[in-house]
Amino acid sequence: MSFTTFLFFGFFTLILLGWYLLPGRGRRFWLLAANYVFYMWSMPALGLLLLATTAVSYGAARWIGSPEPLRVGQRRAILTAACLIHFGLLFACKYLQMTLDLLGRIVPGAAGIHVQLLLPAGISFFTFAATGYLFDVWRGRIQAEKNFLDYAVFVSFFPCILAGPIGQARSFLPQIKTRVRFDAAALKGGLLRFAWGMVQKLVLADNLGTLVNAAYGGQIVTPLTWIAVILLYSLQIYFDFAGYSNMAIGVAQAMGLRVPENFNAPYFSTSVTSFWKKWHMSLTGWFREYLYFPLGGSRKGKVRTCLNILTVFAVSGLWHGAAVHYVVWGLLNGLFQVWERLTASARNRLESRLQGPALRWPYLALRWALTYCLISLTWLCFRAENLGQLRFILGQILGLFRSGFGGLDLRSLGLKPGMDTMLLICGGAAVLTDALRARGRSPQRLASTVLPYYLVMIALLVTAAVYGVYGEGFNPQDFVYFKY
Repeated sequence: MSFTTFLFFGFFTLILLGWYLLPGRGRRFWLLAANYVFYMWSMPALGLLLLATTAVSYGAARWIGSPEPLRVGQRRAILTAACLIHFGLLFACKYLQMTLDLLGRIVPGAAGIHVQLLLPAGISFFTFAATGYLFDVWRGRIQAEKNFLDYAVFVSFFPCILAGPIGQARSFLPQIKTRVRFDAAALKGGLLRFAWGMVQKLVLADNLGTLVNAAYGGQIVTPLTWIAVILLYSLQIYFDFAGYSNMAIGVAQAMGLRVPENFNAPYFSTSVTSFWKKWHMSLTGWFREYLYFPLGGSRKGKVRTCLNILTVFAVSGLWHGAAVHYVVWGLLNGLFQVWERLTASARNRLESRLQGPALRWPYLALRWALTYCLISLTWLCFRAENLGQLRFILGQILGLFRSGFGGLDLRSLGLKPGMDTMLLICGGAAVLTDALRARGRSPQRLASTVLPYYLVMIALLVTAAVYGVYGEGFNPQDFVYFKY
């Protein structure tokens, strides 16, 4: 079930009624049932996988946190076994075929083996949520949850299960154990954020996606148009994923619940390092806490720190997809951050000499533009179907040295008349929203007003309805991160 369907609006209305009207335990049973209905809507059998993941992590955590003292080796063995089960399922569904293909290149007899396994939606997200909980119990950061119902609600929480944000049991479980009272301001704020997420997804991301998909689908374009498409894809994937995150956070907020933020104006960053502190924050936080720090973080010298950064981003690339171009994407992001770390002292000396706005503002603008271009270059590796397409696109762009830039023609890629104006208006609103967020302010203050709130809500809903991508070929399930 997708957030952008009329079916979901009716479904969510029923959830809200049950959530606020039922007593404590009945309320949690109601939410658990809603979580599973939401997840199993397109394929009921997926509920068994979700239930198995929940049961394994719940049982292992109870064992690790048992009041009867266990030796460290026993606790570590339980943790290891549970993680092997979780990541073994993830590997089988997501990486087995890639492994067989690589093996086929090494062992001739293994070539041509194909295993058709379904990639369950959201498996990466709820697997990381469950294993993060296990590590927290292992480290003593949280007590093992005794109530299976409450823990099952956490793992399956429907706003976050398909594409995050990746939840943390230590912050979510205490919320559902207390009586959440109806709060009109929270409801209004949540619905406002949901409506803005719809505009980001349906108007900005999907209309930009029409242009990007045409170019990547084989439409012949000039080198200048390819450069524009690469820069626009950075916006498409942001509005797509940030739109989903805003809808998920908005749904939770309307229920009086808090889930982690996922974005904090990442394209205002002036370095790749800063960008990754603001992009997909729940995932980068997971990798930092459960991979980067255990590897030693930045505590074991400069060389080890650089290797740790590269390792984390290589794994992040693999997390996104079982293909070499995803690993290239991850390593590029890691290399850019390593370079920034190695050149930090020289950059600091330069910045100390740039006194006054006449020098500092152009310098920051240059750093911002360079960061955006570098991030867009890495997204090229992310969006390409394979290394062959990646080489082809780079060859087309480098062709400008032979034939020039050529013209910029987005109409040939499907840009509809008048849509460029609407994209500029909505894009300007997005820039303003992110600028407020970067300054620590929030448009959520609108929820405390009456007339301004409803005017903005009507404007957002009308914009999504009129300019959103619907009609023939529309796929409401097609969020970019659903396949990860």
